[in-house]
Amino acid sequence: MGEMITKPDTNPIVVALLNLFLFGGVGYLMMGQQKKGIISIVATLVLSCLCLGFIVPWITAYDAYLLGQKLQSGQPIGENENGLAFLNSIFKD
Repeated sequence: MGEMITKPDTNPIVVALLNLFLFGGVGYLMMGQQKKGIISIVATLVLSCLCLGFIVPWITAYDAYLLGQKLQSGQPIGENENGLAFLNSIFKD
């Protein structure tokens, strides 16, 4: 399944804003979800070439917020865990 991440000092609002304003994946990197962060950043950059780059940051910001809430409450998350179910088809554990 992968390594579990525990960061109870995570601020859900900060990680959401990082994803929203910094290429759609920096919040994931801050939480320890390296693979998701890199994939999200690449997807944002690629879709920006098609003028659709604004989509990924909004989705990943909400996902990061949900995961940040879980971390803040003391629950661990997986390296590729998702707060939004439809992202399971992209980021698999």
